[in-house]
Amino acid sequence: MPAPAGDPIYCMALSAARAAEEKKGGDIVLLDVSQVSTLADYFLLVSGYSLTQVRAIARAIEQKVWDEWKQTPRRIEGQESASWILIDYADLIVHVIMQQERDYYDLESFWIQAQRVDLPIAG
Repeated sequence: MPAPAGDPIYCMALSAARAAEEKKGGDIVLLDVSQVSTLADYFLLVSGYSLTQVRAIARAIEQKVWDEWKQTPRRIEGQESASWILIDYADLIVHVIMQQERDYYDLESFWIQAQRVDLPIAG
């Protein structure tokens, strides 16, 4: 699905994706869940390959979203275990997750009805 021009939540998701990419996050996927869920408009999924990297990616996303959008998360879950950190910005929910956890829970298949949205990033 092409990028939705002018959508501020998409633009915030793009900022978060770029922050994840700068920290070498892998398999960065943006799902438009607005038609299949009332939880949010978008889910951003990012893989990390160590607990330290998952934490670093999550911190980088928080910082970039604050710097560019002056938004703080409503809630952050999973920082202690760091195998799956969920950052809730209301209309955007970011999942920074260890690759093995991501493979196990397979969120892309769980949200198969959601549209994948193009992200103009290298990752």
